[in-house]
Amino acid sequence: MQTPVAGETSATAQGGVAPRRRRLAPWLLLCASALLGACGNGNSTLSGAAPQLRIADTAFAAPTNFDVQVNGSAGATNLGYGQVTAYQSVSAGTATVKFEPTGTTTTALTATVAVGNGYNYTVFAVDSGTTTSTVTAALGNVAVPSGQAQISFVHTAASVGALDIFVTAPTAVLPATPSQSALAYAGNASSVSPIPLSLASGDYRIRAIASGDSTRAIVFDSGTVTLVAGANTLLAVVPVTGSAAAFNLLSIGADGTLLTIADQRVQVRVGNFAPANGSVDVYFDANGAGNAVTAPFTTVLGQGVASSAPAYQDLLPGAYHASFTVSGQTAELVGSNLTLAGGSAVSVYAAGISGQPAPDNLQLLTVHDDLRAPPAGMAKLRLVNLAPDIAVAGVASNVDLVTLSTSGNTTSIVSRVIVNLAYLGASTYVNLTPGAYTLALVPAGLSTPVLPSTAGVTLNLTAGTITTLVVSGCEVPGTGICAAAATPLQFVTLSD
Repeated sequence: MQTPVAGETSATAQGGVAPRRRRLAPWLLLCASALLGACGNGNSTLSGAAPQLRIADTAFAAPTNFDVQVNGSAGATNLGYGQVTAYQSVSAGTATVKFEPTGTTTTALTATVAVGNGYNYTVFAVDSGTTTSTVTAALGNVAVPSGQAQISFVHTAASVGALDIFVTAPTAVLPATPSQSALAYAGNASSVSPIPLSLASGDYRIRAIASGDSTRAIVFDSGTVTLVAGANTLLAVVPVTGSAAAFNLLSIGADGTLLTIADQRVQVRVGNFAPANGSVDVYFDANGAGNAVTAPFTTVLGQGVASSAPAYQDLLPGAYHASFTVSGQTAELVGSNLTLAGGSAVSVYAAGISGQPAPDNLQLLTVHDDLRAPPAGMAKLRLVNLAPDIAVAGVASNVDLVTLSTSGNTTSIVSRVIVNLAYLGASTYVNLTPGAYTLALVPAGLSTPVLPSTAGVTLNLTAGTITTLVVSGCEVPGTGICAAAATPLQFVTLSD
């Protein structure tokens, strides 16, 4: 590609920023399908002549939206995270782009961009790690050849390392050579000219590994995306939370069409919380396949613990049969069918006791996890109730999760954090101020007995963390429905 006239891009930023609660939607922003260029004429702005410029906000740590001035004229009003303006014509030479917090005339960020004929420019506001900066991408504005589509990658996420990117047919094995190698963060106040990939229109799959990783472990998998003939699409690496990957691809068409391409891998965690179980092996079989000792999801999973680190493992979306077996065996102990949706996170827990009637029977509980970051300065906590025999006067009881004060010789309930949670239930996440909490479980609405002990347990929550607290074991082990179980009631803390 011919080097554009674009020269240096300079940027200045003043002051620190606090996280704003704007996140890219996990799938779609404006377009209703995973088609790159399908929502409009991908070449509507391509002229091969005079330059054009547009603005994109991908700085999710910026505290406000932006009003943007281009060469002293309004370029955007109230531009939010993940939003991109339409192209506007600029004269060859120098373009000055100023970002002002919406509703003010205070310049928070300035980019000076050298622009030339034959190119269109996208100026990104980005997080640079400690503050906000800019990255400018220059794309040739000549027409895309008939029957072809062009995609260009730009790395705008300072928090994400360099990537090797593979663009293949949807079912192809990962080739030896990447389509784009060593794609690194463009740099603060930088201007780059991405080399476009010209491909026949059709279905493709975009995968990435950490650049140079000899294990070739996938860190992003788009699933199937469709490239539309004539489309000229810029794919920006942007940071994200709550995904199997640390980034999404923000697809920006030449006509401003926006599509968020999220990592389609499913994050799966398993736990063995059936109090009478010994160690188990776990399988996820696709397409009706049987358990094979050569392909376990995890092995020797002890009672009362979740699968070993990393807590989550990645599976492709689709239909599976989850199967728990006695360790070292393939005969199913308990199983269930489930469909894993792309980009989701789930936990599959063994609960209950073999030989008991429903709802106390041995079974699998599938819980959907929310791995999006909590609000700034907060922590997220959730309760899952897998204790089968908590009762009041012999009648099964829902439970409350409470905080305790243990000052002096008395124990008292300070607050009820989660209330009336049934057996085999998972609460919603609650946001809590970071700190040390003394937690206990009580039958719903009551004050005593306090379980698992009158002293409660201490849980330290730090800002930015997501925690699942599992109630496991039996209130009265060795009796009633727990006659076969020796595991006492306990809290198991899982990091989501």
